[in-house]
Amino acid sequence: MVRSILLRGFDQVMANRIGDYMKNQGVRFINGAVPTKFTKTSEGKIAAQYQDSMNNLITEEYDTVVFAIGRYAVTDNIGLEKIGVKLATNGKIITTDDEKSSVDNIYALGDCAEGRPELTPPAIMAGKLLASRLFGNSNTLMDYRNIATTVFTPLEYGCVGYSEEDAINKYNIFISFFIFFIFILDLEKIIS
Repeated sequence: MVRSILLRGFDQVMANRIGDYMKNQGVRFINGAVPTKFTKTSEGKIAAQYQDSMNNLITEEYDTVVFAIGRYAVTDNIGLEKIGVKLATNGKIITTDDEKSSVDNIYALGDCAEGRPELTPPAIMAGKLLASRLFGNSNTLMDYRNIATTVFTPLEYGCVGYSEEDAINKYNIFISFFIFFIFILDLEKIIS
């Protein structure tokens, strides 16, 4: 079930190529659907109820269900709003380039910070740089622009830098794909 688009935040040309490849391998995608309930049947299967794009409730049975639901910041019950920490609508903490929240002595980095990649290595590096700025007389900021990441699907995809959509929006550029065909010729036939 795909709530909106495949691989949000990634280049959509590549995301759609991955989706097409997986469909050709037999994966069925249910687009515009949101799961609402799971129950185990007497036969040991999983009855998955979901709401489709027309708001119909549909139930289908499966042997296995895997959730790939992403992450969210668990900031709603720790009192941040009481001390003036500003949150985005998704619950993530709004920070400046130096990981500072709207309160001078409170910092946020990693998955709980708005606009930051949800990847462990950049969060670790951001933490080290923050510690160096706070306690080591450094002023080096984390550079979030060119962080490599990958998607582990049957058709693996790795990327670094801007997605095509972000590059077009930021730099008003045109991107084109060129497909090269390589022909392997039998040189003996050509020569003779």
